[in-house]
Amino acid sequence: MTAPRGTDSLSRGESARAIAGEWQWLATVARHSSPVRIGKVVCYAGVAIGILLRLLQLLANRSLSQDEAMLALNIVHRSYSGLFRQLDFFQGAPAGFLVVQKLAVDALGNNEYSLRLIPFIAGTLALVLMVVLAREAITPTAAPIAVVLFAVSDPLINWTAYAKPYAVDVLVAVIVLWLGLRALHRPDKLGRTVLFASVGAAAIWLSNPSVFVLAGFSTALVGGALVRKEWRRVFVLSAASAAWLASFVVFTLTFLKNLSRFQTLDCASCFGAGGAGGTSGAQTDFHSLRESFGEFRYVAGVPHFLEHGKNDVGLLIFLIAVGFCLVGLISLVARRPDAALALVAPLLFMLIAWGLHKYPTLGRTQLFLVPSFVLLLGEGMAYAVVTARRTSIRVVIATCTGIVALILAAPSFGHVAHPRRFEDMKPVLRYLALKERRDATLFVYYTAQYQFRYYAECGCAGAAFENARKSGLWPIRPGPGGRALFAPALLSVPPRLIIPKYRGQAPSNYVSDLEALTGRRSVWVLLASLDDPRRTETFLLNQLDQRGKRRAAFSVGSGKGEVALYLYNMARRGP
Repeated sequence: MTAPRGTDSLSRGESARAIAGEWQWLATVARHSSPVRIGKVVCYAGVAIGILLRLLQLLANRSLSQDEAMLALNIVHRSYSGLFRQLDFFQGAPAGFLVVQKLAVDALGNNEYSLRLIPFIAGTLALVLMVVLAREAITPTAAPIAVVLFAVSDPLINWTAYAKPYAVDVLVAVIVLWLGLRALHRPDKLGRTVLFASVGAAAIWLSNPSVFVLAGFSTALVGGALVRKEWRRVFVLSAASAAWLASFVVFTLTFLKNLSRFQTLDCASCFGAGGAGGTSGAQTDFHSLRESFGEFRYVAGVPHFLEHGKNDVGLLIFLIAVGFCLVGLISLVARRPDAALALVAPLLFMLIAWGLHKYPTLGRTQLFLVPSFVLLLGEGMAYAVVTARRTSIRVVIATCTGIVALILAAPSFGHVAHPRRFEDMKPVLRYLALKERRDATLFVYYTAQYQFRYYAECGCAGAAFENARKSGLWPIRPGPGGRALFAPALLSVPPRLIIPKYRGQAPSNYVSDLEALTGRRSVWVLLASLDDPRRTETFLLNQLDQRGKRRAAFSVGSGKGEVALYLYNMARRGP
């Protein structure tokens, strides 16, 4: 195949369509040349590396976080029908995800691996299917870039080993995009359209944000057919969209009310219209949108480094990545506007829901956008490098591409040497089991009770803790639970086990509970999952130091991820 005449003599004023035509010609050449074979090798190597990184994260077997433990207590202690009712501890997850999680626990036992099996399978399968999605969505030159970026995405690797539904959100997004593109390519294949409709109807029950992906693709498919006046196709695609819409209506009438309380989140950056109800200090929509933009930076996987004030070099890298995404979008619009709309529309629908105060834009709730992000990023990187006119410009663009890719990959490989440790309760519980005696009192701060109860019941915190638990060292008395965030998971059994009732987040509200410990010779204090670790822990320790003498301390992690244990002699005053 030869290049079109006049390609070398293109002027700077060439139209965007001409450039897009050249890019499409280069993509066609790539399909019939050795680089495409190299691209396949890169894709397969990226998948292998990505699976290895995910497996290492799973095998690190870190402790369940507070949030995971709260959801796990619902899964373990509720019946299957109970999972369709409002959950305890301000938890919410798709009903289908909850059911398959309980099936895994019933089949494999109550432990972290059982709870993380479904997210791990979902995250790994999403990586494998990303190869075929990239081939459907973008050019052969760009596909290996997108696959590798997806494989080494630190947020994806992290949430693949979390007992939460966010890895399933990503898998559902990949499958819906892939099947939708296949239906877009071959509209005459009725089977593909039926498969898209069936998967869409099921996806509603497995992933909450799947509605944004489905709405985006239906808009692209039906809208494109309307523009081209393909009336038969409009009818078929509308019928396919009606299938998942009907499923969503049933979901709304039966299950969505269980998630409606999340609209009261005390989180200024989670919602539009000045933040959620209950926030202090009204914010403008622009400011809350800026905060949400920062959350998407987390989803993109760009870390903070070389910080100066509120800005850092990572912000510049993120803006460069967004610039590449815009270039990729322009390239895709010129060649396949339907596909471009399908990739961008989920973000637009999410922003509409955010503005209506119906969907929180936390980092993890936007994780389903990562497939679209890496596809546009890969397309933009390849397009910018290949179509650059001057060698110097091409070198600069290639350098920026390499820097962005390196920064995105660095955290994942860094965690191979230093595994993630967040709210790592198990080492602290092992220490407690080895040191505590029967005449001691264990004071579990209200935020730590959920992890403590889970590990007191699962038998998966290690031999030392399990032996101590079986010996009756801690008299466990389950709490009634409740819909509130800090509803009681455990009740006090004085004098051996003390769990203060939640009375607000201010640590000063718990001074009376600390005062009640006075006179006891051996008091262990367990702190974890503190909302404001520096202020809360400092205040509590000052209060304890005034009432007794600190004899030992043991902690794992730092900041919000710290779990700490302190031993006090409360029969005597501190120095």
